[in-house]
Amino acid sequence: METLKGIGQSCGLDGSPESALKWIGSLKENYVLIFDNADVLSPAALEVYFPRGMRGNILITSRNSAMMSLTSPESSLEVTEMKEGDAIGLLLKASCLKSPTSDVQIEASKIVKKLFCFPLAIDQAGAYIASGATTIGDYLAKYSEHRKTLLSHSEFTGASKYNRTGITEEIFSYAALEKDDTTPMSNLPLASSLLDRRLLPLHEKGTWDNFIFREGIRILLSFSLIKRGPSDDVYAMHPLVHTWGRDRLTLNERKKCCLMVYVTLSCSLRWDVGQPYGFWRTLVTHVRANMEYFKSEGNQNIISYTDDAYEKFGWLLRVQGYSKEAEALQTEVLDKRNKILGAEHPHTIFAMASLASTNGNLGKYTEAEKLELQVLDKRNRIFGMEHPDTILAMADLAATYKNLGKYNDAEKLEIQVLEKRNRILGVEHLDTILSIGNLAATNSKLGKYKEAKKLEIQVLNARKRILGVEHPDTILAMANLATGYTNAEKLGIQVLNARERILGVEHPDTILAMANLAFEYSSVGKYKEAEKLEIQVLEKRNRILGVEHPDTIFSMGNLAATIRDLGRYKEAEKLEIQVLNARKRILGVEHPDTIYAMANLAETNSNMGKYKEAEKLEIQVLDARKRILGVEHPNTIQAMEKLAVTLICLGKYEEAQKLVIQAQEVKSTVLGAESHYISATVSNV
Repeated sequence: METLKGIGQSCGLDGSPESALKWIGSLKENYVLIFDNADVLSPAALEVYFPRGMRGNILITSRNSAMMSLTSPESSLEVTEMKEGDAIGLLLKASCLKSPTSDVQIEASKIVKKLFCFPLAIDQAGAYIASGATTIGDYLAKYSEHRKTLLSHSEFTGASKYNRTGITEEIFSYAALEKDDTTPMSNLPLASSLLDRRLLPLHEKGTWDNFIFREGIRILLSFSLIKRGPSDDVYAMHPLVHTWGRDRLTLNERKKCCLMVYVTLSCSLRWDVGQPYGFWRTLVTHVRANMEYFKSEGNQNIISYTDDAYEKFGWLLRVQGYSKEAEALQTEVLDKRNKILGAEHPHTIFAMASLASTNGNLGKYTEAEKLELQVLDKRNRIFGMEHPDTILAMADLAATYKNLGKYNDAEKLEIQVLEKRNRILGVEHLDTILSIGNLAATNSKLGKYKEAKKLEIQVLNARKRILGVEHPDTILAMANLATGYTNAEKLGIQVLNARERILGVEHPDTILAMANLAFEYSSVGKYKEAEKLEIQVLEKRNRILGVEHPDTIFSMGNLAATIRDLGRYKEAEKLEIQVLNARKRILGVEHPDTIYAMANLAETNSNMGKYKEAEKLEIQVLDARKRILGVEHPNTIQAMEKLAVTLICLGKYEEAQKLVIQAQEVKSTVLGAESHYISATVSNV
């Protein structure tokens, strides 16, 4: 028998790579040559090892996307993320679990979701389970405890195409353009003073120089550590890759990186430029993740207080619907400024006003009122009654009075605000026109509909003249005029079309216009048209804002109300239970929107003949509104009337009569014996 050495010598093989390539190239048979995990070499360096000839097939597996240049686009295949069902199948196969029970299937589903359907992680988990080191039911507990060890393989540096919130170049460019604060507030630490500008260079003209940034991105992309997002300048990292990288840092290194992210995010949020809403929406996700890291590591003090970051993040969280998280930051800002700057400092008073605004968002109207009275008193005393900040404080307090149902008090303040702005700023100033709109809304609450319409028309005409018919504020004025107007539907369609054309179909104001038009359809009994729009609104907010955002939950409540109007009570009940549970969890049991959700569910229960369930809920609604809003608030009166109707349905006539009498007495006290009172409808719009 001829030896292997002899075969090699006869084929011209001498042990060198060159002789091997020459021999492979001379083969007359078809062959397959595999370069596995070709990550380190460049495409040019790898191509040196390609044999000559046209007979063979070369297969390259690599995380380096640059390798695609070695073949045609149609011959390249990117391995994307597994579907959940396939991921479960891989886990069960790797675990050597045959004929799995339903309980095992449930546990498998939990594991693949936790591992984001990442094939390597799932295969490794299966092998670990198959080894007997753990059971499928106990794996997640082991994973949480020993994650760093279980993700120790270098292969985790490869990322699948996982759609996460994008990391945008805008974050870095805005941060680079942050100007040093030349007049820092006395003794207050600032995040902007910690910004490392070495990696955020500018051109000589002061514009963003992205050369170093793009070089770094190029390297990360070449090793598939990150992926390009759906548009230019947006990048994404797989969660497991992020975890793998973080776990390989020491605690001190993690602290430094966390601080760097914190400072960069703070400096990227700008007060002096009109940043796009989409940028804020992206930024808030990163801010929350960065703050959550402190808690997950038990390192709440990993970053000491910085005034500008806390103030900016508090504002961002509030406007993006995370008011509870904003409240914690703004409370800290107010406390620190009180101690360092003093209670009378303008920045301390500003912090108090910001916290009051967040309290209002949280439905803590009494707390907001208390703070706003202090703000107004301090500004009045320090700046004087004619100062713009004092007038703004008066307007803010009026808005809170409105939320508390103190419409007469709100009207008095708004008349003063309008008079002052008219005299100081002039009748054409936008703040003056805004004041007219606020007074119009209060008049409407007081039942002064003619006066309200007159003022709304005045606002619309002024904005058309000053801003033009296409300006968003003009369109907003048109939308306000449309509400309850005889030609509301037509105006609502105009508003929606204008916002789609000017702002785009995904803009929050466009989606709001769609929701308002749906409400107008419901008001005139066009429930099918309303339902169609509300489904679109819910889908858009779900996708853009997320399932936990108050506006998304708001949309679900609107859809539930329309479905109830269509007589599909079981569907409505199911949605309303989701809304109530979500609001309890996110906003708290005392928030007005939570109480509205409870009232809506009670009404649906009543429509279904579930009067006992409705009664139980309506008693809770009435008690809560008495306690939070007061007996004289219109919503409290309405709750009395709703409960009275339910009591009649249950045959509790004496209890119902007492409530009706009580409601009538309160109405007479609030609005006068001759006033015509119209109960507010329970609505989510």
